[in-house]
Amino acid sequence: MKAIKKETPEALSAKVKILIDTNIYLDFYRSKKDSIKLLSELAKHFDKIILTDQIIQEFERNREVVINEMKKAFELDSNILYKPSAFLENLQEFTELVKSLSDYHKKRKLVIGAMDMILEAPEKDPVYAFFTDMVRECTRLNTLLYTTDEILNKAHKRKLIGNPPTSPNYSIGDEINWEVVLSNVKENIIIIGRDNTYTKNFSYLKRDFHSRTGRLILKKTDKITDALTEIGISTSTELKDVEKTMIAELENFNDFWKPESYE
Repeated sequence: MKAIKKETPEALSAKVKILIDTNIYLDFYRSKKDSIKLLSELAKHFDKIILTDQIIQEFERNREVVINEMKKAFELDSNILYKPSAFLENLQEFTELVKSLSDYHKKRKLVIGAMDMILEAPEKDPVYAFFTDMVRECTRLNTLLYTTDEILNKAHKRKLIGNPPTSPNYSIGDEINWEVVLSNVKENIIIIGRDNTYTKNFSYLKRDFHSRTGRLILKKTDKITDALTEIGISTSTELKDVEKTMIAELENFNDFWKPESYE
């Protein structure tokens, strides 16, 4: 009996592509500095990433939305006001506090100015720099996937019928991305996502992908490190811990700037 030859990690990796939901890229704006290490690791494997023109457009426009939302929340939650009284103003300690508060508001303006600068000059933004490097490399490798009129028609039909993935309201962004993948990808895939785009009706999507491409969706995960491990690319314990912390922080993102005692 002939022994079955076990594939090397390199051979396995060559046969699998990773589809990363746009929100995964945007989550790096909602995360602490250490999370950039994940992008540095991902940047070594641009040839494994499925990138569509629709994902590029979604990132470009929603990047600004996310940063503006963060700016608005920061402006609101960091604006410390006080009501002076004769009693307080007679205290030396209060006078020193007011001086410190003046310095605080100057620093606060600098933070807001830095946010505005990143919006106006995205080249100073490390997340945007990663994304543009990815677009450039995928273009060079001729792996960037484009939307055609035929794909638009198929996406519109998918929306009308109600087949997943389903975009909210009247948009068809998720439908476009999926039709681009179905029309172009010839490898097995792993999906990275943290919202309901691919989670809902995942069994249907697996069957849909297989019937249209003859290939398989091997896994759906919320972790970049999981996907890389699945295709035979080892990641450090440190990197896995960074991502674990990042996801935990994202679950409480709306409370990031609030005091610990806030209810």
